[in-house]
Formats: sequence, C-alpha cells, structure tokens
Amino acid sequence: MAVKAGRKRRPAVAAREAHSGPVTLMGQILRGLALRLPEERERARLKMHEPGGSVDSMPVIDAAFELAVRRRFAPGTDLHEIASFVADVRVGFGPTIDVLAMEALIRRALGEETHVDDLDAKTVIELKCATLVAVHDVLSWSDADIDQLLAEAEALVRAKGFNPAVG
Repeated sequence: MAVKAGRKRRPAVAAREAHSGPVTLMGQILRGLALRLPEERERARLKMHEPGGSVDSMPVIDAAFELAVRRRFAPGTDLHEIASFVADVRVGFGPTIDVLAMEALIRRALGEETHVDDLDAKTVIELKCATLVAVHDVLSWSDADIDQLLAEAEALVRAKGFNPAVG
C-alpha cells in the first residue's frame, strides 16, 4: 500500500499492517458493532474520546458503508429490493430508522443522485452503521469477512490522504 506523498504513516499502522482486521479506532468500533462485541466496541469508543482519537473517523464509516452496500447490491438494483432490505432493517433496529433516508443513502452509494445533504451527521452515522450491521447479517459474513471489509475501508481512507486514529 502506497503512502501518500507528504504524509507519514502512524507507527501503529505500520506495526499492525500484517494484521488483517481493522487498526483504526473507528474500524474497531464498527467491527464491535457488526460482531456484537460490546467490550471491543467500548474500548475503542473510550479511546476515541482521548485527544486526537476521533481524527478522520467519519471517512472510515463512509468507506465501510459504501463497500458493504456494493457487496449487497449490484449497480442498478431495483428500488423495491432496496426498500425491502430497509424495511427488514427497520424491523430489526426499530421504528427510529428513517427508511427514506436509509434508502437514499444506499442509492447514493450505488451511484444514483439522491438528496441526502439535509440529513444531520448523527442520523447519517446511525443509518450507515445500521446498514453495515444489517449487510453483515444478511450476507452471513464471518469474522474474517468483516475484518477484510474494514481493512479495505481503512486502506481506501488512507489512500485518499486521511490519517484516522489507530488503537
């Protein structure tokens, strides 16, 4: 993996590159969510509250969400199939899931022009995380599958010049 010119890789990233799972704090939180590992999620969440802990964390969520959506849905997927998936997510996660917003985020990840700019950051994060967990469940991913997706998301984020906090 190439390091972007002018950016130094954090020592913890270089030391743990052989590990196939997530190395960023946000990647570890997402792994804890998907695999229902509350201790892992909480440990990383607490570290995120330390100085510098939340640096460049949102791009990790964005990349993981987009990769998961693209693994679940092919480009041009019928809106009814997306709506059915989102309805199932709402059954599993409860009535607080904004189905129209989730559908719009999924469709945007698939390359369609949708209006999501008016969604607040908290809602976007919750919907993207719920989608990631739901795709994990629907596709019956193993621990290795979610680790691979999150490591790939982190690599994409670093390739774009971000330097997310590592744990």
